[in-house]
Amino acid sequence: MNKNMKSRPIIFRKNDQRGSVLIELVVAAIIFAVVVAAIAFYFIYHVGTIDNGRAQLKLQRVGSLLMEEMAGAIREGKTVQWENGNMEVGTTYNDLMVIPHDTSTKLPRCFKFDDINKDIKWGDNYDTLTPMEVLDDSHTVGSVNRTHRILCDELRFTKEGDRVIIRFELRHDLDNGDGPDDLEIKFGSTVKLRG
Repeated sequence: MNKNMKSRPIIFRKNDQRGSVLIELVVAAIIFAVVVAAIAFYFIYHVGTIDNGRAQLKLQRVGSLLMEEMAGAIREGKTVQWENGNMEVGTTYNDLMVIPHDTSTKLPRCFKFDDINKDIKWGDNYDTLTPMEVLDDSHTVGSVNRTHRILCDELRFTKEGDRVIIRFELRHDLDNGDGPDDLEIKFGSTVKLRG
Protein backbone atom coordinates (compact mmCIF):
# COMPACT_ATOMS: atom_id res chain seq x y z
CA MET A 1 0.00 0.00 0.00
CA ASN A 2 1.05 3.47 -0.72
CA LYS A 3 1.82 5.68 2.24
CA ASN A 4 -0.02 8.64 0.82
CA MET A 5 -3.23 6.71 0.42
CA LYS A 6 -5.43 6.68 3.38
CA SER A 7 -7.47 3.71 4.06
CA ARG A 8 -11.20 4.18 4.11
CA PRO A 9 -13.39 2.30 6.45
CA ILE A 10 -15.32 -0.40 4.78
CA ILE A 11 -19.08 0.08 5.05
CA PHE A 12 -21.11 -3.02 4.99
CA ARG A 13 -24.59 -2.56 3.58
CA LYS A 14 -27.37 -4.98 3.73
CA ASN A 15 -28.62 -6.10 0.42
CA ASP A 16 -32.31 -5.59 1.40
CA GLN A 17 -33.47 -2.24 2.95
CA ARG A 18 -37.14 -2.57 1.99
CA GLY A 19 -38.25 -3.29 5.55
CA SER A 20 -36.95 -0.01 6.97
CA VAL A 21 -38.35 2.05 4.07
CA LEU A 22 -41.77 0.45 4.59
CA ILE A 23 -41.72 1.36 8.30
CA GLU A 24 -40.72 4.94 7.43
CA LEU A 25 -43.61 5.17 4.97
CA VAL A 26 -46.13 3.88 7.51
CA VAL A 27 -44.89 6.34 10.17
CA ALA A 28 -45.03 9.21 7.66
CA ALA A 29 -48.57 8.22 6.62
CA ILE A 30 -49.71 8.12 10.26
CA ILE A 31 -48.21 11.56 10.96
CA PHE A 32 -49.82 12.94 7.78
CA ALA A 33 -53.23 11.48 8.75
CA VAL A 34 -53.01 12.98 12.26
CA VAL A 35 -52.11 16.42 10.86
CA VAL A 36 -54.95 16.31 8.30
CA ALA A 37 -57.43 15.17 10.97
CA ALA A 38 -56.34 17.98 13.30
CA ILE A 39 -56.77 20.58 10.55
CA ALA A 40 -60.21 19.15 9.66
CA PHE A 41 -61.41 19.19 13.28
CA TYR A 42 -60.10 22.73 13.70
CA PHE A 43 -61.99 23.84 10.57
CA ILE A 44 -65.22 22.06 11.58
CA TYR A 45 -65.06 23.57 15.08
CA HIS A 46 -64.67 27.10 13.72
CA VAL A 47 -67.43 26.66 11.15
CA GLY A 48 -69.73 25.53 13.98
CA THR A 49 -68.68 28.51 16.08
CA ILE A 50 -69.42 30.86 13.19
CA ASP A 51 -72.88 29.28 12.74
CA ASN A 52 -73.57 29.70 16.47
CA GLY A 53 -72.52 33.33 16.26
CA ARG A 54 -74.77 33.96 13.26
CA ALA A 55 -77.71 32.27 14.98
CA GLN A 56 -77.16 34.34 18.12
CA LEU A 57 -77.04 37.56 16.09
CA LYS A 58 -80.22 36.57 14.27
CA LEU A 59 -81.95 35.79 17.56
CA GLN A 60 -80.90 39.11 19.08
CA ARG A 61 -82.02 41.01 15.98
CA VAL A 62 -85.42 39.30 15.88
CA GLY A 63 -85.90 39.83 19.63
CA SER A 64 -85.08 43.51 19.26
CA LEU A 65 -87.54 43.88 16.37
CA LEU A 66 -90.29 42.14 18.34
CA MET A 67 -89.62 44.23 21.43
CA GLU A 68 -89.64 47.45 19.42
CA GLU A 69 -92.94 46.51 17.74
CA MET A 70 -94.68 45.71 21.03
CA ALA A 71 -93.10 48.60 22.97
CA GLY A 72 -93.94 51.07 20.19
CA ALA A 73 -97.59 50.03 20.24
CA ILE A 74 -97.75 50.34 24.04
CA ARG A 75 -96.02 53.76 24.03
CA GLU A 76 -98.65 55.09 21.65
CA GLY A 77 -101.55 53.50 23.52
CA LYS A 78 -104.09 55.04 25.84
CA THR A 79 -104.82 51.85 27.73
CA VAL A 80 -104.25 48.10 27.56
CA GLN A 81 -106.49 45.14 28.10
CA TRP A 82 -106.38 41.43 27.58
CA GLU A 83 -108.64 39.21 25.50
CA ASN A 84 -111.27 38.84 28.23
CA GLY A 85 -111.35 42.42 29.51
CA ASN A 86 -109.33 44.88 31.57
CA MET A 87 -105.92 43.91 32.88
CA GLU A 88 -105.54 43.80 36.64
CA VAL A 89 -102.45 45.42 38.09
CA GLY A 90 -99.76 42.87 38.95
CA THR A 91 -101.39 40.00 37.04
CA THR A 92 -99.48 38.38 34.18
CA TYR A 93 -101.18 37.66 30.85
CA ASN A 94 -100.03 35.99 27.64
CA ASP A 95 -101.92 38.38 25.38
CA LEU A 96 -102.38 42.13 25.15
CA MET A 97 -104.56 44.60 23.27
CA VAL A 98 -103.35 48.19 23.09
CA ILE A 99 -106.17 50.71 22.67
CA PRO A 100 -104.99 53.89 20.87
CA HIS A 101 -105.97 57.44 21.85
CA ASP A 102 -107.96 58.07 18.71
CA THR A 103 -109.76 54.91 17.64
CA SER A 104 -111.19 56.67 14.58
CA THR A 105 -107.74 57.00 12.96
CA LYS A 106 -105.80 54.11 14.51
CA LEU A 107 -106.74 50.52 15.09
CA PRO A 108 -105.90 48.62 18.28
CA ARG A 109 -102.82 46.36 18.23
CA CYS A 110 -103.13 42.86 19.63
CA PHE A 111 -100.31 40.49 20.57
CA LYS A 112 -100.97 36.93 21.69
CA PHE A 113 -98.78 33.96 22.60
CA ASP A 114 -99.56 30.80 20.62
CA ASP A 115 -98.34 28.01 22.91
CA ILE A 116 -99.15 25.24 20.41
CA ASN A 117 -97.08 26.62 17.51
CA LYS A 118 -94.58 28.44 19.76
CA ASP A 119 -95.32 31.70 18.00
CA ILE A 120 -96.42 35.27 18.61
CA LYS A 121 -99.54 36.30 16.76
CA TRP A 122 -100.54 39.87 16.10
CA GLY A 123 -103.22 41.89 14.39
CA ASP A 124 -105.87 44.56 14.80
CA ASN A 125 -108.27 42.34 16.75
CA TYR A 126 -108.24 38.91 18.33
CA ASP A 127 -110.30 37.35 15.50
CA THR A 128 -107.75 38.12 12.75
CA LEU A 129 -104.43 37.39 14.41
CA THR A 130 -101.63 36.08 12.19
CA PRO A 131 -98.14 34.80 13.07
CA MET A 132 -95.38 37.39 13.03
CA GLU A 133 -93.30 36.66 9.91
CA VAL A 134 -90.10 37.83 11.58
CA LEU A 135 -89.98 34.49 13.43
CA ASP A 136 -89.52 32.48 10.21
CA ASP A 137 -85.82 31.80 9.57
CA SER A 138 -86.15 29.62 6.45
CA HIS A 139 -83.40 30.02 3.89
CA THR A 140 -81.72 28.22 1.01
CA VAL A 141 -78.05 27.22 1.13
CA GLY A 142 -76.91 26.10 -2.32
CA SER A 143 -79.68 23.76 -3.42
CA VAL A 144 -80.72 22.78 0.12
CA ASN A 145 -83.75 24.51 1.65
CA ARG A 146 -83.32 24.80 5.42
CA THR A 147 -86.36 25.47 7.54
CA HIS A 148 -85.44 26.71 11.00
CA ARG A 149 -88.03 28.65 12.88
CA ILE A 150 -87.29 30.91 15.72
CA LEU A 151 -89.62 29.69 18.42
CA CYS A 152 -91.18 31.74 21.19
CA ASP A 153 -91.26 29.70 24.38
CA GLU A 154 -92.86 32.40 26.53
CA LEU A 155 -94.63 35.75 26.16
CA ARG A 156 -95.90 37.63 29.21
CA PHE A 157 -97.40 41.04 29.82
CA THR A 158 -97.82 42.50 33.31
CA LYS A 159 -99.50 45.82 34.01
CA GLU A 160 -97.93 47.90 36.79
CA GLY A 161 -99.81 51.21 37.09
CA ASP A 162 -99.23 53.17 33.87
CA ARG A 163 -96.48 50.80 32.75
CA VAL A 164 -96.49 47.42 31.04
CA ILE A 165 -93.72 44.87 31.58
CA ILE A 166 -93.00 42.79 28.47
CA ARG A 167 -91.12 39.49 28.82
CA PHE A 168 -90.51 36.83 26.20
CA GLU A 169 -88.06 34.06 25.44
CA LEU A 170 -86.91 33.13 21.95
CA ARG A 171 -85.24 29.89 20.91
CA HIS A 172 -83.40 29.13 17.66
CA ASP A 173 -83.01 25.46 16.75
CA LEU A 174 -79.51 25.21 15.33
CA ASP A 175 -79.65 21.72 13.97
CA ASN A 176 -82.39 19.15 14.12
CA GLY A 177 -84.98 19.83 16.80
CA ASP A 178 -83.25 17.81 19.49
CA GLY A 179 -82.83 20.66 21.96
CA PRO A 180 -79.33 20.60 23.45
CA ASP A 181 -77.78 22.69 20.68
CA ASP A 182 -80.51 25.35 20.73
CA LEU A 183 -79.79 28.96 21.55
CA GLU A 184 -82.18 30.68 23.96
CA ILE A 185 -82.36 34.37 24.80
CA LYS A 186 -84.75 36.09 27.23
CA PHE A 187 -85.91 39.62 26.55
CA GLY A 188 -87.63 42.07 28.86
CA SER A 189 -88.58 45.71 29.03
CA THR A 190 -90.86 48.06 30.93
CA VAL A 191 -92.80 50.49 28.77
CA LYS A 192 -94.87 53.48 29.88
CA LEU A 193 -98.29 54.06 28.38
CA ARG A 194 -98.79 57.51 26.97
CA GLY A 195 -102.20 57.52 28.69
